[in-house]
Amino acid sequence: MKKLFVFSALALAASGSFAATVTGGSSTAYVSVQPSNMQGVGEVGIAMPTVVSGTADITKVVSFKSGPIAQTNGLIPAASTTSAHIVMNNVKISETWKSSVAYGTQVYSYRQISDPLPNFPQFGGEVIAKVPGVEVYFGEWAPRKTGVQPDKSTDLNLTSANRTVFYAGENATTAMPTLVNAKYDVVGIKRFDPSAPSVSSGTLNVNYGGSAGTIAGSIAGGAGTVNFNGTNIASNGSFQNTGSTIKGQFYGTGAEAMAGIYNTGNTATSVAFGGKKQ
Repeated sequence: MKKLFVFSALALAASGSFAATVTGGSSTAYVSVQPSNMQGVGEVGIAMPTVVSGTADITKVVSFKSGPIAQTNGLIPAASTTSAHIVMNNVKISETWKSSVAYGTQVYSYRQISDPLPNFPQFGGEVIAKVPGVEVYFGEWAPRKTGVQPDKSTDLNLTSANRTVFYAGENATTAMPTLVNAKYDVVGIKRFDPSAPSVSSGTLNVNYGGSAGTIAGSIAGGAGTVNFNGTNIASNGSFQNTGSTIKGQFYGTGAEAMAGIYNTGNTATSVAFGGKKQ
């Protein structure tokens, strides 16, 4: 029997004035990385469209940690392929899953069933992966499927032409430390299926010294292969490869974590990735 997570409209508002410095990016204008002002204030979040077929409404930014992730954790304590329903103001808003994949990465998935509360984002099909131990996230979004949605389905509409990959995190590295053959265990997400969780994974080799550095290696598996060879690191902790198909950021004063996107220009093959230093 499915569990129901019930939220009132009052429970969705948060108070506070502190805003974290949030750094990240996305492959389209349907998602914008920002500090949150909904379901938690000043946390890592994203803006999504608030109207069907619109682009990201940056006045409505939902916190990952205090919003959807908190809701899912309240329903599904341990990762599994079993789903649950999130209910707001007596309306079944979405179906959700919690998965555990490579390197202890937790993946939270959502399928929009009904219209959200007024002025809340159209979150559609959303997949949020969290790098363990830090406020760094990566994932994918797609618009809600048209028509009446069933109570139970694993179709998050991630085959949509508007599918978007993104990454976001607090405490971006602003001055890269010296790294010699540093190893990062990295996970990649592409068209994630919560009923059969499958990701790409691999260990990347990072070197940085002086004012430049490189990333080498690849990830492979369920999200396809992404080769990082030829990816260059800037002194401010950002990185990209020739042609800018790979873009991302290191996080933490010691560059403890990394996240980014592999944006091919083809929504079918673009990948979001993230990971942590061994």
